[in-house]
Amino acid sequence: MKSIFKAVATVTIFSVITRALGFVFRIFLTRKLGAEGIGLFQMASSVLAIFMTLISSGLPLTTAKLVSKYEANNELKRRDRVVTSALSIALSIAVLSCIFIYLLKSVWGIILTDYRAVELLIILLPSVIFSAIYAIFRGAMWGQNDYFSCGLTELLEQIIRFALTFVMLFSITDYFVATEYSAIAFNLTCLFSALITIFIYFRHSRLNFKRGEYKNIAKSAFPITGVRLANSLVQPLTTLIIPNMLLLSGYSTSEAVSSFGVIMGMTFPMLFVPMSVIGSISMVLVPSISSMMSKNEYDPIRHNITSSIDVSIFISMIFVPLYISVGDLIGIVLYDNALSGTLLQLSAICIVPITLCNLTGSILNALNCEVKSFVNYLIGSIVLFISLVAFTPLVGINSIILSFFLSMSTITALNIRMMKKTVPNLNLSMMKLISKYFLIVIPASLIGHFISNICLHIFTSFFSGLIGGGLSLILSLILIKVFNLYDLSNLKSLILRKRKKSIKNN
Repeated sequence: MKSIFKAVATVTIFSVITRALGFVFRIFLTRKLGAEGIGLFQMASSVLAIFMTLISSGLPLTTAKLVSKYEANNELKRRDRVVTSALSIALSIAVLSCIFIYLLKSVWGIILTDYRAVELLIILLPSVIFSAIYAIFRGAMWGQNDYFSCGLTELLEQIIRFALTFVMLFSITDYFVATEYSAIAFNLTCLFSALITIFIYFRHSRLNFKRGEYKNIAKSAFPITGVRLANSLVQPLTTLIIPNMLLLSGYSTSEAVSSFGVIMGMTFPMLFVPMSVIGSISMVLVPSISSMMSKNEYDPIRHNITSSIDVSIFISMIFVPLYISVGDLIGIVLYDNALSGTLLQLSAICIVPITLCNLTGSILNALNCEVKSFVNYLIGSIVLFISLVAFTPLVGINSIILSFFLSMSTITALNIRMMKKTVPNLNLSMMKLISKYFLIVIPASLIGHFISNICLHIFTSFFSGLIGGGLSLILSLILIKVFNLYDLSNLKSLILRKRKKSIKNN
């Protein structure tokens, strides 16, 4: 388990740095391209993202699983055949996608309503091919548990894109020319990223063109890709459903569009902040559990699943008192928007099901239950749409919070049910644990909220939120320790062991 924590720490550190740099880059790009330039780039990217999903979702994950499995069994030739076969499939899909997009230029012009976006889409086509190469070789590194190289390539990709875009747009004043150059910079970034992963992979491995592993790859990759494609379609469908339902429930057009933009663009991204850590756990678990499954090692599988779920619930619950106590102030400080903060307070209940939904989905993929995971996701999506239609006339914009909570909870419950069927004697008492957490964090949140309101008479919103949120978080951690819901000493001892080991090695 220590090796898993070490891997999670490595992935998390790289992830946080990469996302921070990406945040700064988005600010620079928005200011350089302007609202219209960004809009055109987003329109082109939205089409490209659908075809990128075919390449960068199921295939890398399946590559990682099979590489891990064959390495564990010392079947190195089969490992190399997996990478070769996955690369062949990815490149074939990429080339066909590029041809399809190019031949339907006139159709995209009608769909996107602006031919300038189509020009950008055509410029971006080489990135599809480069991304196919990058995705497969990165998946191979993932399966070989080379998390440092995985994180490093992502970080280098962000740095290269920032540097190239900055240099190419430095002296350009025309926004559309700048948008075209940013697309070219993205292509070059994808090319350099592909070359970096090729270099890293061929240091220790090679390709093997004898007898492909196409059937095994397709069987695992297609359901995972189906989940990602379905997820790609959920957002545009909710974009169509929610504003129209708000209009039917009495909102004006301006109010409907504004409320939808606030909750989806400001509030919901905050709910996925814990995923920077939970995502790292998921990434490490997939090849680890896949390797254990190939050897029928159910004891360590049970231990890894229960430990990862426990730590995921703990991390999620750290954010709940923070958002409930000072979510209103977070909305004002970050976005200067009171509604986003109020909605953040209400939607804090969604954090746990969102994180568990993502984690349990990854675990099912590692347990070779990709098809069932896909079915569970479809059931959850149906719950989402039915809930939106049913509750929006009753509770307005709050229906999004309620609908996502029900959808994510449904998927999580179905995933856990399947995990228990797949892994013998898997004992998960999650509902009791989560209930105990909420009994602790709710009073801590209310105290923090009360203190932050008092501080508003003396300090700014930022410092009041810092004091109230910090107090609620500290109280929650103390109560968690007192009631022994999560053994915080495990994290402390792990850090101390790593430090001693580091000193000894030096």
